[in-house]
Amino acid sequence: MHERSLVQDLLRQVERLMCEHGARRLLKVSVSAGEFSGVEPELLRIAFEDLAPSSAARGAVLELVEVPLEARCGNCDHLFRVRRFQFQCPQCRGREVVVVRGEGLVLESVTLEYDEP
Repeated sequence: MHERSLVQDLLRQVERLMCEHGARRLLKVSVSAGEFSGVEPELLRIAFEDLAPSSAARGAVLELVEVPLEARCGNCDHLFRVRRFQFQCPQCRGREVVVVRGEGLVLESVTLEYDEP
């Protein structure tokens, strides 16, 4: 289950951010997972629930947004959702397409809590 190692990396990244910003506590972690990222969203949630309590993310909420695989046609500039790995423009049938979303796992934002000054 590589989701566990992804969450470990995510938690290390969040801990660095907390230190850099002098945060007392992490409240929320927002992550986007692309449909073509190789990440199984439910396994990522389970790994976060398992690992967060023994980290700086103890008590934090994971917000996970699943991002569909989208591409843009190089012929007609049409933006479309790729379904069943059909990398062909549904508008002009062109095959000159470039994936624009849905391939990665991205830490979008964190919500931090600070001590009162």
